[in-house]
Amino acid sequence: MDLTFLYILILTVAASFIQRVSGFGFGIFVMMFFPFILPSYGESITLSGLLAGTTALLIALRNIKYIRWDVMWVIVLFNVAVSWISIEYMASIGNETLKRCLGVMLVLISLYFMFCDGKIKMLLASRTAQAVVGAISGFMGGVFAMPGPPVVLYAIGAISDKRQYIATLQAFSVAFNVFYTLFRARVGFFTESTLDYWCVGLLGLVAGAWLGSRCFEYISRDTLKRIVYIMMMVSGFAAII
Repeated sequence: MDLTFLYILILTVAASFIQRVSGFGFGIFVMMFFPFILPSYGESITLSGLLAGTTALLIALRNIKYIRWDVMWVIVLFNVAVSWISIEYMASIGNETLKRCLGVMLVLISLYFMFCDGKIKMLLASRTAQAVVGAISGFMGGVFAMPGPPVVLYAIGAISDKRQYIATLQAFSVAFNVFYTLFRARVGFFTESTLDYWCVGLLGLVAGAWLGSRCFEYISRDTLKRIVYIMMMVSGFAAII
């Protein structure tokens, strides 16, 4: 058995478990490791996007009546436009450079979540604010497979209802990753092995979600999140070095 499949299975189980217990981003966790076990950075972000989109789709379908479609279209439009440009440009950059850029992004995101999570809110509900959020999210999603943080920051201030907040975030993730996958396939990041890796990852998604549901009441969300943030920072510095 190719060890890559085993690594993907273990990582997706862990990522799905963390997502179920703490609500922490699936894509951010797997991107700490995928670039180091898959043949190329492009394949890493493609697989991460597929798995994150699949996870989000399952949640969005269960909560479809709560999705706030009115706050989505501008953000999605600008996200897709900027992500397309980013992915096209990224195809010409070497793997090592992209890994170092990813390392910087992991460190910055870990610092944000450790010290600013929940303390900063974007209260502007204007189309201009949505366009800016969409553009930043598109760049982060296209290059690092991490479109979530800017959208989360916006949604905290723009959507007060918890169920609408969760449902809308998942709908964002589905929409983003559908376009990301198409763009990445165009530039050759979607390879013959991607579907095989995705199928293995689906097993991990199911297993991790089941384990997380069983352990949800016994594990502190804050403790688990702090552990993951530290892992993100260490992984980020390792990628930079």
